[in-house]
Amino acid sequence: MRGLRSSRNLYLSLFLLSALGLSYSILQASGSRLLLAFWVAILLGLALFHAKFGFASGFRRFLLTGESRLLRAHFLLFALTSLLFFPFLAKGEALGQAVQGFVMPVGIALAVGAFLFGVGMQLGDGCASGTLYHTGSGDSRGVLVLLGFMVGSLLGVYHLPYWQTLPSWNPGSALHWFPSPFLGLVLWLGFLSLLYLGVSWVERQRTGRVEPLWRREATHPLFGPWSLVVGAGVLALGSLCILLLLGRPWGITAAFALWGGKLAQAMGLPVLDWALFHNPAFAERLEQSLLKDPTSVTNFGVFLGAFLGAVLGGAFRLRDLRQIPWTTHLGVFLGGVLMGYGARLSGGCNIGAYLGGTASFSLHGPLWGVFALLGTALGVRLRPACRLENESRPTGLPST
Repeated sequence: MRGLRSSRNLYLSLFLLSALGLSYSILQASGSRLLLAFWVAILLGLALFHAKFGFASGFRRFLLTGESRLLRAHFLLFALTSLLFFPFLAKGEALGQAVQGFVMPVGIALAVGAFLFGVGMQLGDGCASGTLYHTGSGDSRGVLVLLGFMVGSLLGVYHLPYWQTLPSWNPGSALHWFPSPFLGLVLWLGFLSLLYLGVSWVERQRTGRVEPLWRREATHPLFGPWSLVVGAGVLALGSLCILLLLGRPWGITAAFALWGGKLAQAMGLPVLDWALFHNPAFAERLEQSLLKDPTSVTNFGVFLGAFLGAVLGGAFRLRDLRQIPWTTHLGVFLGGVLMGYGARLSGGCNIGAYLGGTASFSLHGPLWGVFALLGTALGVRLRPACRLENESRPTGLPST
């Protein structure tokens, strides 16, 4: 017991030193607004860990067992975040700066990118946010996934001009489809409610019951665990804070492209000639400190928040990569490559595209989820080859 307490105190000290040191550096490099976003991201990472708010696992469980709790938690999160975003997106301004949602075209690039991301997040055993919070809580496989993410992101940037020439349609935001933005809000929330009811119906058909979203379970506001409902609420509020502080929704994977670009440039690759890096704003970031890049800073925050959650919950365990089969190493790395490539094609990941797009009233958000679910159907069949376990179908249920 004394050894456990000593380890916890050591890890908490490490968290405080890292968080305070980064806070000072961020304040010096970028100012107070990005510093606040960093601490909001720490809360987001804490919420992801304490609520075990998974995206990859939610898709997988729904397909394999019919359980829809995590998918319904996604739709609850989207509805709450849409409500919170609405007044600011409708006005286009908040806290003295322009505010813009993630609104992307719907086309072949989106479909292929989200499908590849769906395959990748099953091989990588987590999505983009999952990779950050798994790594922060001690799962060393996440380092391999992050390396794969950077490689895939670079390939995606290199090939992006081709994908952008393929057919697409830009329907814009649902807030502008109707005479009144309020009507768009009501219909969008109705659409999310239908999705919630639809996956509940599938669960009832496959399992004979619907697992309640809210469960009475032992929780602690600091040490966890948190319920999915509490997790959804905290993630929605944190997403609003990111929108207000940065002027756009929460995103993750653009930072992986930037990190990969910096490494590739250091190796002598002419990345400034490539699509995304040819953009003057992004090219400038290649030369700047990562502490000036909002997405990188919030990613650091999510990582530290998950680390804090794991330490407080007594769940921080470093996994020895040497004890993990090489097939798993290869699988999680390839999963990262597929996710990095797919994210660049589809305009983001489970956070930037699925959550950010849906909360921005953009049709590409829910469609991203559909194509990622289709990719998951292939990914779960590949997982056993990488020594990754799948959830078992409940006994006594008919096969589907």
